[in-house]
Parts: sequence; C-alpha cells; structure tokens
Amino acid sequence: MTEQALLEYFQNRLSADELAKDLKGSQRKTGYDTSRVYVAPIDDDQTFIVTRDHLIKLTTDTLNGALTPEDLNTIAFAIISSEFFTLNSEGIDVEIIETVIHDWDNYEIGFALSMKNIALWKEYLQTGNYKLDKEELKKKFRSDKKRK
Repeated sequence: MTEQALLEYFQNRLSADELAKDLKGSQRKTGYDTSRVYVAPIDDDQTFIVTRDHLIKLTTDTLNGALTPEDLNTIAFAIISSEFFTLNSEGIDVEIIETVIHDWDNYEIGFALSMKNIALWKEYLQTGNYKLDKEELKKKFRSDKKRK
C-alpha cells in the first residue's frame, strides 16, 4: 500500500477499485496470529487530517464491495503509524474517529470486521450513536478461553 494512493482516494482522485489494487498484497501472514503490513510512506513534511467523512467513505465503499474488511484493517494501521496522516483532533469528532480507527486496527482483540459491524461503524460515524454489541466481545473472549 502507498500513502499516496490513500491520499488520492481521500481527495477523490482515485477510485475505491484503484485503491483496492494498491492495497492488494499489503498484508502478509507471518505466523499463526501475526502479520506484516507494508506501507510506502509519503515523503512530505506536511500532514493530512483524516476526518469522519473520510471514514464514512471507506465504510461505504466496503459495504458496496469495492474494499474488503482486511483493506480497512490495513488502512487503519497505515493511518495510525503514519507521519503524514493525522486524525482530526478538534471538536466532537475526536473520540468517534479514534474509536473507529482503533477498532479497525485491533479487530483481533475487539469487534470482528464483519459487514454488520462495518454498517454499525458507519452509523456511528454519521450519528455518534455507538451500537456495536459489547455482548459480542464477551462471547468472543469466553469462547477463546474455552479453546485454550
């Protein structure tokens, strides 16, 4: 994945299909529960602020099938680890944006990147109502403990 492609996608200069091609092969399994994400950074001293609208666009394109849930995970990691991209840190959007990005990046210990949950994250981004089911997490971790 290249940060340049993500920037162009956010600027509506690159389609979701083109972004998906750029993302292909960016995440590789390195072990049973580990993976490596390859991201080519932008060499620029400026920053780009990621907003709720950008995340809504990502959820819409994922729900429409142009991007995959794994793509959201890769993008979240890229944004968090980037020196170029920064999360909007002003106003009421801060908590919402941080919650969604961190949920996408940490699905192994949080909510699954399912289409149902992606629709709920989109609703959260649009309305501020967080409706993801905390019971889902309890069940996930209870079943994980039983397998060990």
